[in-house]
Amino acid sequence: MIFVKHIIRYPIKGLNGEYLKETKLSKNSTILGDRMFAFAKHDNNINEYAPIYMKKTNFLALVKEEKLSLLNSKLNLDNQNLTLSYYGKEIFSGFLDNKIELDNLSTCISKFLEIDSEKKPRLIKDKSNTQYNQKHSFSDIPDKAISFINLNSVKDFENKLNKEVNHIRFRGNIIFEGIKAWEEFNWLGKIIQIEDVKFEIFRKTKRCAATNVNPKNGSRDLNIPNQLKKIYGHYDLGVYGKVVNEGIIKINDEIKININT
Repeated sequence: MIFVKHIIRYPIKGLNGEYLKETKLSKNSTILGDRMFAFAKHDNNINEYAPIYMKKTNFLALVKEEKLSLLNSKLNLDNQNLTLSYYGKEIFSGFLDNKIELDNLSTCISKFLEIDSEKKPRLIKDKSNTQYNQKHSFSDIPDKAISFINLNSVKDFENKLNKEVNHIRFRGNIIFEGIKAWEEFNWLGKIIQIEDVKFEIFRKTKRCAATNVNPKNGSRDLNIPNQLKKIYGHYDLGVYGKVVNEGIIKINDEIKININT
């Protein structure tokens, strides 16, 4: 049986994720709260009231700021209270709807990453809708989608490298088990189903240098894209799916494959 092992959302782009027991999904959406916030670089002029897709180079991300992987974050989406800790020591606590505390957060992140005070990043979010209905996601792709990771593909890659490869490197939303390594690539163009929710699998996930960062120690200890290409002849690990209909999914739910598109 193919089943959901983990459900993970990443409220702030570049920071660690939160493991969920279940989540409600809406048509053509991400997991609620996933990449809801991002640290825009000082020269990023994105309009929070009409956000558009921008490449990851416009934001703080692991591809350049590997030290972000050492921050443990806890964000309450209801009251927008955020705490950040570094090796167990709290370095920030505040509410993201408070301008003063947002500025304190920018200062905190700048000091942590040793960014010049004149180039402080700012935390941004989609302000286009007052309802708690996330329209925009600061994802690496323009599509509103869910990222799927096959644990057996990660294990196969790990075995061929003869080095530990944590699935967290790939920052997937739905981590699953139950099929052979790389078999998920056969899902392209097909519909999969978890409980009552259907997903259209539409593209592979091309990997970048962000995956080189070891989530345990913040070091760049592997060249993941290079090794994928060397071993398998491609840069891909994981697939993206678009949510077809509303519903709730939970860990341990079965994943069914529907050959009809």
